[in-house]
Amino acid sequence: MNGDQSIMDVNTRQNELFGNPKKSTNFFIHCNPPKSTAQASHRIMKRHDGTQFVGKFDTSKGKKTQDELLILLQQHMSEHTRFEGPVRLSIRWHYAWRKSEPKKNRVQGWKWCDTRPDIDNLCKLLFDCMTRIGFWNDDSQIAVLHFEKQWCDVPGIGIQIEEL
Repeated sequence: MNGDQSIMDVNTRQNELFGNPKKSTNFFIHCNPPKSTAQASHRIMKRHDGTQFVGKFDTSKGKKTQDELLILLQQHMSEHTRFEGPVRLSIRWHYAWRKSEPKKNRVQGWKWCDTRPDIDNLCKLLFDCMTRIGFWNDDSQIAVLHFEKQWCDVPGIGIQIEEL
């Protein structure tokens, strides 16, 4: 096997492993990203006959957050951005600097955010909204996920979707 053939084999294998995107879209939503998630809390509720059961109760804050995110995402949706197969999703969640953040930490322009809310809860909120709008049929299509949460100068949510 000659050298050119082995390089082609390596490139082919890399495309198989990391994907050669067929269709992609990326956008940045300039906003103050939500810190609350749309998680429903469990409550003990009563039926009309008086029996109790454990049910989920959506808070108005969580519903408001979800509605706001739906409006922001809707602006970036078109018939060309619907993904049918497996996708790679990259998300950058940029919070505005805290007022208490020392200036020495702001010099770089960003800093990793290690406070609540948890990334998995933010993912659930975003995936549910993107599924409702129609970016994909179901969030089970997400085969590769990369999520970053940072404090920075320009707050917002950066999203990149690539069809694998």
